[in-house]
Amino acid sequence: MARQMSQTLILRIVAFLVDSVSVLVLLIAPATGLSYLAVNLWNSTWGIARIWHTTILILVSAILLRDGFHGRSPGKRLMGLRVDTPDGTACTWGRSIVRNLPLVVPGWNLVEIGLVLFGRDSLRTGDRMAGTKVREE
Repeated sequence: MARQMSQTLILRIVAFLVDSVSVLVLLIAPATGLSYLAVNLWNSTWGIARIWHTTILILVSAILLRDGFHGRSPGKRLMGLRVDTPDGTACTWGRSIVRNLPLVVPGWNLVEIGLVLFGRDSLRTGDRMAGTKVREE
């Protein structure tokens, strides 16, 4: 029997897509353009490595810290979602790091997607570790 998707789950998926497209537009596209410039204008493969190492560092930092600002990533804010603790307070920067750490572990991030989509309570491992839950505002 197929599980019916809740409104919160659909909003979470859309919020994730908004965050992903934002990263693409604000980070990946400029890094790609700079890489082409590094090769074509300056003939610098070393420059490409620096560009992408910096991009990856910014990307991982953004993933880890994205829910720390009042419990809302840009996508969650747009979709009216918030990451809270059991007592109702917003997710802190520290909890955001713990909550999103599994997302930067290759392979485990796929498990996290499965837990959100098919898990009984839609809690990711990161939510369990940080003691957080996504809710509608």
